[in-house]
Amino acid sequence: MQDSRTQASRTVVVGVLADPVAAPAEVAQQLEEDLPGLLSDQETGREWRVEVRRERLPSGDIRDFKMMDLATERKRQRGWDFAVCVTDLPMVSGRQPVVADASDGRDVAVVSLPAFGAMALRRRVRGVVAQLIADMRGEGTPDEGTEEHRRRRVGALSGAFRRTTPKQDGIDLRIVATRGRLRLLVGMVRDNRPWRLVSGLRGALVGAFAFSAFYLINTTVWQLAVTMSVWQRVAVVLGSITVMLTWLIVYHHLWERTRDRPAQERERMVLFNASTVLTLGIGLACGYVALFVLNLIAALILFTSEVFGQYAGPGHGLPEYLMVVLVATAAATVAGAIGSGFESEESVREAAYSYRERERREALRRSRAPETDQETSDDTTRDA
Repeated sequence: MQDSRTQASRTVVVGVLADPVAAPAEVAQQLEEDLPGLLSDQETGREWRVEVRRERLPSGDIRDFKMMDLATERKRQRGWDFAVCVTDLPMVSGRQPVVADASDGRDVAVVSLPAFGAMALRRRVRGVVAQLIADMRGEGTPDEGTEEHRRRRVGALSGAFRRTTPKQDGIDLRIVATRGRLRLLVGMVRDNRPWRLVSGLRGALVGAFAFSAFYLINTTVWQLAVTMSVWQRVAVVLGSITVMLTWLIVYHHLWERTRDRPAQERERMVLFNASTVLTLGIGLACGYVALFVLNLIAALILFTSEVFGQYAGPGHGLPEYLMVVLVATAAATVAGAIGSGFESEESVREAAYSYRERERREALRRSRAPETDQETSDDTTRDA
């Protein structure tokens, strides 16, 4: 019995609160499996246990403490020693992407996934969380550059991130990304999971596939394809994806206006617009490749060598088939923009953005509604 009580007293419990969607849920599961071992190596003589709770985390930014308040409450309710929130909500301090904030007094922390970038996400999150717990277990957060600060550094943290002590009440430790906005942008695109766009835009995909059949049997397309230069073919492919991307952004109102916004908010809007372009561009490129493969299979099955040779010329082979299919797919991609018009704006946003990104844009739209109403009222008053 004594051994059991002693063992229990040595067990340190870390609670992880995560949004129940996509990357946060996956990262939390990985922390549950890997973090106890890393913490045991970091501090011997203790048993560590990680408990994961999935629930919708409140929205907010580094100026409020909604997530920390929730983590503090759950920590009290469940008897945790530490609590860590894992979210895909971007956090920025000035122009610096925030990876994590921690409070020594509460023994709670918030980890923001977009600032980690795209590479080695789970390993980096594990290292950052271990660093946060090491600092919160210590006697306060040491000043940056001191020997104690260096001694507490976890090796897995690497040079990608930097610890700071912000001048903000309630935040004792902050970890920021050293490569700034580029790393944050890449992380935002990763969280949007652009490859999901292919299955999300079913109307556009069906429309493009239907038009592919027409272009594949069009002998004019065959002749154009085999006589084009390499640069012309590249331009056709890039042009078709650009047309589709522009149509999606304009038709479904995916572009955030920066006019008449405060300077700091304009910078954030530019970042969000850039993530939209990259997300759609990568997603459409994946769709193009999938459609190209389907068209190539169809062409190899349907086109006899005799018929194809009449238009592609003698000595034709697989390269000519590839050229024809490449141009036909590009033309079908442009036509597929028509099919995207049958998708609702909500379904397009769901395909293009992560849960947190959709939530943020909806909140932004609601906040602008009173301003739009006020502008309309002022215009009516002036006209009267």
